[in-house]
Amino acid sequence: MERTIFALKIQINGEAPVTAGSDDLGVLNAIVNCVGRLGSKSVSGHEGEPADLFITVGGLTSRASEEPDEHIKWISQKPLKIGDVILVEVLDTPDVDAPISGKEAEKRKHEELEYFEHCKKVYLTLREKYED
Repeated sequence: MERTIFALKIQINGEAPVTAGSDDLGVLNAIVNCVGRLGSKSVSGHEGEPADLFITVGGLTSRASEEPDEHIKWISQKPLKIGDVILVEVLDTPDVDAPISGKEAEKRKHEELEYFEHCKKVYLTLREKYED
């Protein structure tokens, strides 16, 4: 029996779809971003600059092996414009596309002392800025 995996099939404006997924993922997402002055009452730090519209499709591995986990992408900040049509289909399939990039994920610090030391470092760095 062929093993299937969760995947997202993304199609933008009728172009060839991208099927994002992998058998070692713990996170898979498709995110549409609209950033900037998005309404008549909103303000932006960059007056007159148009809103930034883009889509990113990526994920995070969750590997049982010693191989490091990675943040991976199938679509990286592809620009969008008003009127674009994005179709997202949730699948369970072995037929997925290879990601276009990957970056090793930082390991989470679960150790209490490590977390304390991190917080202490941030506090000492920002103390003068916020204390009277």
